[in-house]
Amino acid sequence: MIIFLDPDPKRAVLAYQRMNEEDRSNTIWCRTFEEGQTSLWVYKNELTKVYMEHDLSGTPYMNTRSEESGMEIVRYLEKLETHHGDVFPVYTKMKWVIHTWNEIAAPKMLKRMRKIGLTVDWVPFGTGTKWEQNEN
Repeated sequence: MIIFLDPDPKRAVLAYQRMNEEDRSNTIWCRTFEEGQTSLWVYKNELTKVYMEHDLSGTPYMNTRSEESGMEIVRYLEKLETHHGDVFPVYTKMKWVIHTWNEIAAPKMLKRMRKIGLTVDWVPFGTGTKWEQNEN
């Protein structure tokens, strides 16, 4: 099962069109932090991949402190790692892809997610290319 966390319906359609048929039938489109958080918890044992946008409000380059940002998912994962150590290992088996174009937020998300043991890449939507950037 796959989560595609992004508020933009155009990107969701493009992502869906680029997927193979099996992935299409196993993808959950989440548009908000709340939908993403719920899906991460409910489907944790079935998930194999999670695609994440940072700017979930639809506002480009939104503040990483916002509770409506993709960084809130990162904070949620950090809390799970700290307070639900018995459950958290299931999340380390998933492939995580940050697909935001927000070059301020993405390196911060990468650093924090890798720190808690997640396998994560930054691949801005539509590029198909992994980006690495100074995380400081």
